[in-house]
Amino acid sequence: MDLLVKTAAVCVPAALIAGVLRRDSPAMSLLIALAAGCAVIFTCLSALSELASFVNEVSEAAGISGTVPAVLLKTVGIALITRLAADLCRDAGLTTAGSAAELAGSAASLYAALPLMRGVFRIMRELVWTS
Repeated sequence: MDLLVKTAAVCVPAALIAGVLRRDSPAMSLLIALAAGCAVIFTCLSALSELASFVNEVSEAAGISGTVPAVLLKTVGIALITRLAADLCRDAGLTTAGSAAELAGSAASLYAALPLMRGVFRIMRELVWTS
């Protein structure tokens, strides 16, 4: 609940100020949106680190390789940053840049999952060759 209140305390005034400035100074409006986004990310870091610790704890208890939670956490981080970048681009009127940010985020997520996909491929290959 505390995190939600902090987020609202940053986002609501930033949205109001950015909305007022958008007509006269679109660049300043975008900078305010970027600053608010960065502030929210920094506010969420403690919660995200607790979540990462929990995911690692669960994976250790379940006997899952450390690669799996690492890929999961990297992919979630990439998705969050991609969403913020794409939304900022679209707010600036750069729809194509927003789409490019989403494409780059998708490629980065697939690249982050590459060790996991290699492991699955190795297991599949072993199953096919041993049967």
